[in-house]
Amino acid sequence: MFFIFPTLKRAQPIRLLLEYLGENYTENKYGPRDVAKWQEEKSNIDLDFPNLPYYMDGDFHLTQSIAIIRYIADKHNQLGKDPRERASISMLEGVILDLRSAISTMAYSPQLEEEKRKLVEKLPDSLKKFEQFLGDKQFLLGNKPIYIDFMLYEALDCVTYLGREILSKFPCLKQFMKRIEELPRIKAYMNSTRFVKWPLQAWFAGFGGGSEPPSC
Repeated sequence: MFFIFPTLKRAQPIRLLLEYLGENYTENKYGPRDVAKWQEEKSNIDLDFPNLPYYMDGDFHLTQSIAIIRYIADKHNQLGKDPRERASISMLEGVILDLRSAISTMAYSPQLEEEKRKLVEKLPDSLKKFEQFLGDKQFLLGNKPIYIDFMLYEALDCVTYLGREILSKFPCLKQFMKRIEELPRIKAYMNSTRFVKWPLQAWFAGFGGGSEPPSC
């Protein structure tokens, strides 16, 4: 299995899922100085739609983050056992992507501070819905995490960089994050040198970019 990503933390849900499942994978990263290298190499890689990240599982090659994580999840029976559960998973996937997309849109805005202020004002309404849905469950659909749990974890981690106080009113979400972090394989990964903490976005983003996270 060969695994390749840009150095964006947004690829983290896939990494977390692979780590949780105990999958062996090799990861190569293209950094800020590798744009020309990628442009040169991508036409020589057997990909229908060349892009980063891409995933190779034997002779099966795949691009697009959501397609990759769903493929891995499907191999491990994580896409739902019946139509209702599959629909619930698709719904959750969509609203998590909406949350993450809102953060990304703000991150690249020319009016960064104004858009950041607006997003921080709107976040509690969105987070309240996740809080209510999670309730007293361990994870989104029960006692075991599936791929959407790692997607939600990464989005919530980004929220903490907007202000750690934002999650203070959502104890279920805070406990959810802690449960993810305490999963044995995830904990080991986060304590390893392989763990990707930063950046949240591309290195040139106004929010979540650069080489180091903010000190706050």
